[in-house]
Amino acid sequence: MTSDPDAGIDPPDSAGVAATFIELTRAVAGGADAVDVFTTLSERCVELLPVTACGVLVVDTGGTLEVVGASDSSAFLLDLFQIQNDEGPCLECFRSGQVVRDAALSPDGPWPHFAAAARAYGFTAVDAVPLRARTTVLGALNLFGATPLPDESMVIATALADTATMALLQADPGIDATTVARRLHLAVESRNTIEQAKGVLAERFDCTFDEAFVEMRRVSGLTATRLLDVARSIVDRDDRSEAAAILRSRRDLPPA
Repeated sequence: MTSDPDAGIDPPDSAGVAATFIELTRAVAGGADAVDVFTTLSERCVELLPVTACGVLVVDTGGTLEVVGASDSSAFLLDLFQIQNDEGPCLECFRSGQVVRDAALSPDGPWPHFAAAARAYGFTAVDAVPLRARTTVLGALNLFGATPLPDESMVIATALADTATMALLQADPGIDATTVARRLHLAVESRNTIEQAKGVLAERFDCTFDEAFVEMRRVSGLTATRLLDVARSIVDRDDRSEAAAILRSRRDLPPA
């Protein structure tokens, strides 16, 4: 991004935004699953917007929100904290279907425990954007940083969230709530498998979960294999897979 001296905030990278729209759409067309799509969405939000971390929550078949994508472990853990404690902007965003913003994360605010957890990770502001498929709210995008998003960036965040959601669901005008929930339930199960695989690699290589995830995505790219399939081969200890062969050749992992 190029700095704007008058605003004091880098303006949005229009070329990067356009490329991200194309990337998300092509990923779905190429067979990427929800975890890949929403993880990419989270990472691109951090690259394109003035935020430090990003996470995605979606609702499962039981009506419970689950973490399905995150730019790093801090976003993942904060989103998980909201679910486990039934407190936070992402839950309010999902329930209301409206953008929810907290510019202070004050201990006297509406989410004192979440605010304390977010501040412990160095965040002092959060914005939550609903994920929509037509009139149905499927979840929320959480954006963590030092200051609230400027209006122009909020427009971009909303557009990216809508694009990822509709691309994933193939913008089917006849899709119903049951079909949406079923697809997202599969996404949640996929994320759980990926988290298990990160744990296996973290123990094997004595590394962080973020470093383990970077390695899984590297192996996915090298083998042209879905991230979920790489994760399954790790969890199942499948030594016959190409992913397993690559991992066996590694003695350690570089920092994330």
